[in-house]
Amino acid sequence: MYVHLDCNNFFVSCELVSRPELKGTPVVVANNNDNGGGIILALNQEAKAVGLKRGNPIFQVKQLIETHRVTIIDVHHHLYRDISHRIMDLVRETEMVLNFVQYSVDEFFGEMPDDDPVALRGYLQQLKEMILDKASIPVSCGAGQSYTLAKIATHFAKRYPGYRGICIMGPDKRKKALSLLPIEEVWGIGRRRVKDMQANGIKTALDFALRNENALRKYYGVTAARTWKELNGIPAITLASHEKQKSIMYSRTFAGMTSSIEVLRRELSNYAVAATRRLRVQKALCRTVTIFLATNRHRNDLAQYTNEATLRLPTATDDSSQVIAAMMHLLQKIYLPNYQYKQAGVILGDIQHSDSIQLDLFVQNQSQDIERHRRLMRAIDGINSKYGSNRVRFAVQGRDAQDEQPTGFMRPRRIEDDQSK
Repeated sequence: MYVHLDCNNFFVSCELVSRPELKGTPVVVANNNDNGGGIILALNQEAKAVGLKRGNPIFQVKQLIETHRVTIIDVHHHLYRDISHRIMDLVRETEMVLNFVQYSVDEFFGEMPDDDPVALRGYLQQLKEMILDKASIPVSCGAGQSYTLAKIATHFAKRYPGYRGICIMGPDKRKKALSLLPIEEVWGIGRRRVKDMQANGIKTALDFALRNENALRKYYGVTAARTWKELNGIPAITLASHEKQKSIMYSRTFAGMTSSIEVLRRELSNYAVAATRRLRVQKALCRTVTIFLATNRHRNDLAQYTNEATLRLPTATDDSSQVIAAMMHLLQKIYLPNYQYKQAGVILGDIQHSDSIQLDLFVQNQSQDIERHRRLMRAIDGINSKYGSNRVRFAVQGRDAQDEQPTGFMRPRRIEDDQSK
């Protein structure tokens, strides 16, 4: 059986590890921006109960926040990544889960060589308790005959208290579960397709699973055909081929330390180029750019500083130059001299398919500009593919620009990949 582990309210749960006094009170994690506002990125159950939702702009829900004394915490991606690493290591050490991989910072997949529901529940309960005990992070678990079914099982585990955080979806329960799941909640069904499917009578996951596979392939493409197989208990996807990726991060822990903004600018520009290259390979665009800096937390003799900042782009893009420009703006905003930096990274978020770009109505000739930039990126990618990585590069990358390798954070992976982070 395939298994899926999903950390509950992950960003907030990570923050509460060091702020246990806030447990039981409404807490939200929000990004910051140039105007001093932000958007709610994560929230706990207590915050949801007062009417807040993920994606709410802070200024629009200010009254709710003040009335219910909601605590707002700035987002700290480096912290969440470190705790995610910890969870990966803990599960691997148990050797209970085969082919254990990370799909996103708060989601993990694997396999267990047992399809007995009672035994599976016991194993997953052990994992839940171990992660909560050693990492202080609550998780929900699902199991099914495919990745998609395992993820759907977790969906029910999180929403129905009777499951106590674990749902095993065997063949006997599959049809009932799929009949209760709206089509827009199915992993792998793009937002662009939902309205068309609903107009054609596909309202639930079961409606989709009962349709003819060839017809779905004809109208909705090969991804829909893979999802059809998955819903019918036939494994058909790898995490590397799945389109729904939350974000991409490239970062590095430096061999030494640096206080130079020029060095940081060079390193971060390399990460930005590598991340946007991956976007283009996946035919995707990003709408937000985040960077972070961190000093060496193991050097108690040195002054400590960590910070990050996010910029929301006017239009989603895969253009390296635009992401580099955003990175340089953010670096200027959070960089402080006289600190010895040990780590830095670039995160591309709010990822969407490249054919779903939304233009700015107030910008003239925008579509022509976008097409011109895309031709430039294709030309650069083509030259670098033929003659060697970074043969053509941006000046800010420096003379010795290298093809940075990703840390694996929020990166879709093949089962056979080395999952070390």
